[in-house]
Amino acid sequence: MTLPKSASADDVMPPSRAVRWVLLAGVILFSVGLYFRFGLRVPPIGSVPPASATSTTSTP
Repeated sequence: MTLPKSASADDVMPPSRAVRWVLLAGVILFSVGLYFRFGLRVPPIGSVPPASATSTTSTP
């Protein structure tokens, strides 16, 4: 009769999984950084841009 493997041996996270989590965290932090660098100045999707002074028609 053989005993099942103990659960303590399964608690070790393989290095490939740790690297995957670190890369995922890096991508998320990079995306958040880009949002705060460029995204705050971008108008929302579907919004109408304000009319510029050259696009208005005026009679001379």
